[in-house]
Amino acid sequence: MTTVKEGDYILLMDKKCRKWLVKVEKDKKFYTHHGEIDLGDLIGIEYGSIVETHKGKKLIILKPSVIDYIMKSGRPTQIVYPKDIGYIILRLGIKPGYSILEVGTGSGAITTALTWILNGVGKIDTYEKREDIAKAAKKNIMRIPGNEVVNLHVMDFRDAELPSNEYDVAIIDMDSPWTILKKVYDALKPGSYIALIIPTYNQLDKVLDELNTYFTDIEAIEIFYRNLQAKKGKIRPEFRMIGYTTIVVTAAKKPVT
Repeated sequence: MTTVKEGDYILLMDKKCRKWLVKVEKDKKFYTHHGEIDLGDLIGIEYGSIVETHKGKKLIILKPSVIDYIMKSGRPTQIVYPKDIGYIILRLGIKPGYSILEVGTGSGAITTALTWILNGVGKIDTYEKREDIAKAAKKNIMRIPGNEVVNLHVMDFRDAELPSNEYDVAIIDMDSPWTILKKVYDALKPGSYIALIIPTYNQLDKVLDELNTYFTDIEAIEIFYRNLQAKKGKIRPEFRMIGYTTIVVTAAKKPVT
């Protein structure tokens, strides 16, 4: 039996599957249009249980997934969506124990997913030059168990000094990525993979020359995501969908010749 502990983040879900990500703390209350819940009263309750607000409305206690942490985060910048992050993790073969370089922390969506995957084993060096954005990212990342693997560097990556052949993978989400590819190439272990988040076709065209100089097995893709209305006898695509969000570019480090 898994029960709620003080300090846990939980999901509270109503009958229409609306969800709220909440940190459980003593002497703290949570409010929605359904009413009030004393969060301290949830400590020791089993996940999957139903609780009632002071208005008698019922909510289910669920464990949050990494997608909940990403989508229910503070966002001072545009985030990379789970549909793109999931592909990057699989394409780069990221697993516990990896040493990861991330350039452009942003709101911390990718860092959050990487922290979840490493599960306390490995290292993430992530660079964000804007202090205000780094502060928001840190708040998001600190919610994830195992966040001690994250080293958040508040500085311009161009000014960073990196060891050679240090990282298993690198993920770049910044303006003008072609200006740092040689530096990232040198920091990667032989045969390691890189992923770039590229917002426009024009930027993809511009980065390719530099990318071909240092990397091989280059792949550029777009990922589209459409929900289905899952109602018995009424199954159809939803009218709204997450269409274009970014271009995901991946490649492998070329051997030294």
